[in-house]
Amino acid sequence: MALNFKNLKDPKLGMLDKITFGKLKDCRICDVIEDYHTYLLWAETQGYMKFQPIVKETILEAKTHAAWVEEQQPKDKYQDLYEKVTRQDYDWEDDVPF
Repeated sequence: MALNFKNLKDPKLGMLDKITFGKLKDCRICDVIEDYHTYLLWAETQGYMKFQPIVKETILEAKTHAAWVEEQQPKDKYQDLYEKVTRQDYDWEDDVPF
């Protein structure tokens, strides 16, 4: 017996739906949004998954929150020195006093 088109489930993924492929296979979307928001955005832009509007909003909020948290982290006081030393054109022998 065939189902009515009105009774079919929306193919877009909701918050409680499980991902069916990839590294997050069998994980619910609501459980992985905070940690894997960039993966979910990438999968949607590539066309592998489509999300309901509320899920899209939640993913973008998670991305914004992660960017804000990263911005609030104190700058590492050795970051400039690390960038200087790891450059390819840096000659470490110039700093040797003897």
